[in-house]
Amino acid sequence: MCLWLLTACLGLLPAQPQAPIVIIHGVPSPILQPTTAATTAATTKAPNTTANPTTMPPPPMSSMSTISTSPPMPPTSPTTASPATTRMTAATTSSTMTTPRPTSPGQLPIDPRQGSTQAPSAQFRVPQIDGYTAQNPSYDMAVKFPREKRSLQRTNPYTGYSFHNFYSKRHSITKRQSCRCVPAGTCANSSYGAGMIDFRIVTPTVMPCPTGQEYCCGTTTNTITCGTVQSVPAVSVTPASGQANYGEYPWQAIILTKQNDYVAGGVLIDQLNVITVTHRLSTYVVSGTAPNIKVRLGEWDAAGTYEPIPFQEYTVAKVFTHPSYNQNTLQYDITVIRLSSSVPFTPMAGAAATINRACLPPSSTTTYTGRRCWVSGWGKDMFGVQGQYQQILKEVDVPIVAPATCQSQLQAARLGPSYVLDTTSFICAGGEPSKDSCTGDGGSGLVCSVNGQWVVVGLVAWGLGCANPNVPAAYVNVAALLPWIQQQVATA
Repeated sequence: MCLWLLTACLGLLPAQPQAPIVIIHGVPSPILQPTTAATTAATTKAPNTTANPTTMPPPPMSSMSTISTSPPMPPTSPTTASPATTRMTAATTSSTMTTPRPTSPGQLPIDPRQGSTQAPSAQFRVPQIDGYTAQNPSYDMAVKFPREKRSLQRTNPYTGYSFHNFYSKRHSITKRQSCRCVPAGTCANSSYGAGMIDFRIVTPTVMPCPTGQEYCCGTTTNTITCGTVQSVPAVSVTPASGQANYGEYPWQAIILTKQNDYVAGGVLIDQLNVITVTHRLSTYVVSGTAPNIKVRLGEWDAAGTYEPIPFQEYTVAKVFTHPSYNQNTLQYDITVIRLSSSVPFTPMAGAAATINRACLPPSSTTTYTGRRCWVSGWGKDMFGVQGQYQQILKEVDVPIVAPATCQSQLQAARLGPSYVLDTTSFICAGGEPSKDSCTGDGGSGLVCSVNGQWVVVGLVAWGLGCANPNVPAAYVNVAALLPWIQQQVATA
């Protein structure tokens, strides 16, 4: 007690007791909140990783009639585009179209697309011009890099020695594919996307290609694809309404005598074979060949010689006529003409841009009902003696008619209720007023556009007059007769 009092008197005790200081390790410092500017900058540079991820779609890749008009009628708008923009309107048919013809016993009163062969005319006597070779422009836009080896020399950490070969990295730089404009259908696009996908590299601007050509960065096929129309030079004559454009139907063949008399139309289907109708060719066939017949390809104006690419003519080696052909009903009205030499389809081997083959149907059961398709030819512009053969190739779009509808319409028009349409031999098309194929067009092709390629589905055969409403014309059913066609094509 005394000791305490002595200490207090002397001032040795503190005035207030102090709390002890406790240090706790591991507590973090306060998080600094960024300013508005900093937040904006951070958001711009990186996505918010705390947000719920969503699956977003990838952006898109970069991106005959009666074959003439008298008087002319305005063309209708087809649902399937023709190979070119010019369309054919039809002729007004004469009053004789609805008048039944007298027939001999056993014959049906049908009108074969035959007509009479005119006297030799100067319009078909044009000189033969041989050969045509076209060069395609090449646009090689690949960057030319120097061919030098680049290597990296490092030091072995274990020994301290430098080993150039052991630690070198070789940089192999190869030139990109050569890209150029090629004829349509010749660019080899595999099922794995070669030539069609967009590589994630900086590529040069794609050069525009002329009509009928495509930009190709891969290899090209040996031959031009069937059923494609190529780019052709311009002609000095502008096609009139209803006339085909120059080079628009490259599979169209014109069958002539060696004296240049018109015989029939036809369709080129491969390098050696043309299909046509028997009723137009039968009188010229002798012992399985046609010695006085020639086939002209690449023709457009039959009376002119100004076309920039000359036509080509071929003689006939063999003729294959369907054994079931009936000259009274025109059933199985088909003939295969074997050419004496092959037609080139390789651009660098003399192929003409105005000549190509049409595709055949994929199978014998393929149907085309409801499609609008196109028929071309040099036949008459109207039925009867008033009709005139055409100088420039004509075209018209017609609808493919269902077999049952066609049969009932043909029965009502002239053939009577007992008539039965042979659907193996025929398909029907047309039935629209003032639009039809007609006399002289026999053998010409009826083609439909399928996936960008033109397929021959019919050959002009017969009708009841020309261009009458609700009276379709009958065409050879190429699909149904496909097995027989393929058999003849394979015959040596």
